[in-house]
Amino acid sequence: MRIFFFLVTLVVTAGFFISGVVMLLARAIGQLSLNPQSAAWKRTLAKLRERIRKQAAKNLVPWDAEMLGLLSTNRTIIKKPGFFDLYSEGMYATIYQEPVLVYAALKTGKTSVLVASTSDREFIFRQKDKEIEIWLNEQPLGLFVDGTLLAPGRGSKLLARMEGGTEASLPVLIGDKTAAAITNPEQASGPNPRALTLLRTLDLNEENALLALTILKMTKL
Repeated sequence: MRIFFFLVTLVVTAGFFISGVVMLLARAIGQLSLNPQSAAWKRTLAKLRERIRKQAAKNLVPWDAEMLGLLSTNRTIIKKPGFFDLYSEGMYATIYQEPVLVYAALKTGKTSVLVASTSDREFIFRQKDKEIEIWLNEQPLGLFVDGTLLAPGRGSKLLARMEGGTEASLPVLIGDKTAAAITNPEQASGPNPRALTLLRTLDLNEENALLALTILKMTKL
């Protein structure tokens, strides 16, 4: 009997050890793949885009000028990262329950990458510590740090800034005026709460900046 218990203990211990090694290797590989200067970066993006494609990204409702104000905090598809599968996925709908935004993300330690797509544009977010680099259609959009979105390159022009708000919403300043208030998903109420409330008309660049911040708030990258 003692031999039996010894063998069982040995098998269980070996199983935990092997699982731990596999998990550490997976996380190490994932960490390397989040380096934008490495060849693995393209493979990581390809995997995230493939996950987005499998979520029927081609069936998203066409994005138009009114869609930003119709975006809801409701996720119709949710996949959280698991023990071996470190990826997360989700799809957001409009207030009319139409699929409009889909994303896939990978997080390893304090570093994460998220790809989000509408019918006509793709955002890439790479977070390292407290800074988040953002690309739009593979072109640098800006750097988000301490509630502020700065333009890429020298000069660091201010694109948008989240201001102190309430627990339910967060005002966003674009230019010299408040452009919108982003809803806190955890405080949203009603069956189809809006992701944000627009306070003025936006041009395309302002819309892109605001949508990027809204995605960050909703996905909690």
